[in-house]
Amino acid sequence: MSALFTPGRHRSAEVTGDHLEIDADVAILGAGAGGCAAAAALAESGVRVAVLEEGQFWNPAQFRQSSSWALRNLYQERGTRSMRGNSVIPIPGGRGVGGSTLVNSAICFRCPDPILDRWHDEFGCTTVTKERFHPYFDRIWETLGVTTQSAEIQRLNNTTFKKGAEALGLKGHFLARSAPGCVGCGICQYGCPSGGKSSVDRTFLVEALSHGNVAVYADCMMTGVEKSGDRILAVTGDLLDAESQAPRGTARVRADAFIVSSGPIMSPSFLLRNHLSDPAHCGQHLCVHPGLAGMGRMPFEIRPWHGVTQGYYVDCWDKGYLLQTFSVTPDQYYGLMSTKTGAESMEWMANLKYICSAGPLVHDEDSVGHVTWTPFGPDISYFMGDGDKRKLIDGLRMTGHVMFAAGAERFMPAVVQGPIVLKAGDIDAALPHSLPASHLHAYASHPMGTCRMGNDAATSVVDPHGKVWGWQNLRVADASVFPTSLGVNPQVTTMSMGLMIGHSLAGKIP
Repeated sequence: MSALFTPGRHRSAEVTGDHLEIDADVAILGAGAGGCAAAAALAESGVRVAVLEEGQFWNPAQFRQSSSWALRNLYQERGTRSMRGNSVIPIPGGRGVGGSTLVNSAICFRCPDPILDRWHDEFGCTTVTKERFHPYFDRIWETLGVTTQSAEIQRLNNTTFKKGAEALGLKGHFLARSAPGCVGCGICQYGCPSGGKSSVDRTFLVEALSHGNVAVYADCMMTGVEKSGDRILAVTGDLLDAESQAPRGTARVRADAFIVSSGPIMSPSFLLRNHLSDPAHCGQHLCVHPGLAGMGRMPFEIRPWHGVTQGYYVDCWDKGYLLQTFSVTPDQYYGLMSTKTGAESMEWMANLKYICSAGPLVHDEDSVGHVTWTPFGPDISYFMGDGDKRKLIDGLRMTGHVMFAAGAERFMPAVVQGPIVLKAGDIDAALPHSLPASHLHAYASHPMGTCRMGNDAATSVVDPHGKVWGWQNLRVADASVFPTSLGVNPQVTTMSMGLMIGHSLAGKIP
């Protein structure tokens, strides 16, 4: 089949025959936060961009209030992806045009200046400066319509925790979110059915497509490369059937340059699978934000399924963690219960409308993780460090104190067969620092760092422009290039990296 380039949105089912051949200036593998931002940066410079995404296109009317539907359609490995080590920790990731912005809670933080300074000064990321990234943050704020929701939309899970934090004199705020049209339906993790969330498929990708030089192909899983010398000639893979996810044909994309934006699990996997980077660092240095849940039983109705999914936080960043409210579906609340299966758990579930839920998000600093490629897919190892475990327990203790200050009658920490705490004075004894990591019902958010950026090929995977060491025309643009953890939700920083690397490839950054 002759090579073609047709701007616009395309599905594999629309491809005539069983093979797709494309020629482009730049091919981007992955349509998440980094990939869509990079596409926008390149498109505005007149570059022809082909964006290739394993998942599907979605519109708000297609999202369903069903865990099984969401796990099947919107999550990597149908929501079963976990890290193994001194504990087994779930680490979900989004799948589809929009990536994890389809299913995240839309939380927006600018990268803290101390982190930008550290990346620049300690790791030699010369392109990462406050002077460059602050304007990127401003652009993202405007493009996504970042705002905070009113108390009416926040509703009681968020405002109750806010009341408790203020009673203790803690520094807290409603979370800035890329959801200007949020109506508080409380199901962000299923995809936003109101269209109120500004996921990147509805913002940066639309901006990129408006230039008329971007083609996006959904249901297109690229796994291989053709190379010559120190250049990539083409990427190859499969056209997928949208329903069964089985291959229905093949694809080959030739380009002058390539950007891998498949996320901190799949980007290093792609590089390792194709022998494009040294495993001494590629896939290493995995950082996440470990989290832990606490549930306060209030004497009044909370109805946590109503309101912003995550709307309020307490700033303890200087202590290594944030406290953030959250709400999940009833099946997920049940999975967090520390009570034994039976009458006690059922009693808590029967009174779910009285539950206020929040927990710590920890700035990963002494844990050790890595991603390796196997014939069966990525293998993710993660050993939680004692320091991070201590911060996680400290954050959970603080969550309990806030719950009691807000009026809780009981507090249930998400700890294996942990006690139900009846008063604030019992919290520390109920949550000793000696708890092993395997006894914490931890979850992991925001993988980062597996294709670390730096100024030395001996200690990093990509250079300060995102270019993979040893290859003239291959770059990475997603959270995998972060040299360290952020300690805050990373989608804004990921988009900023995408913009910077896209501009760099277009020749706008020396």
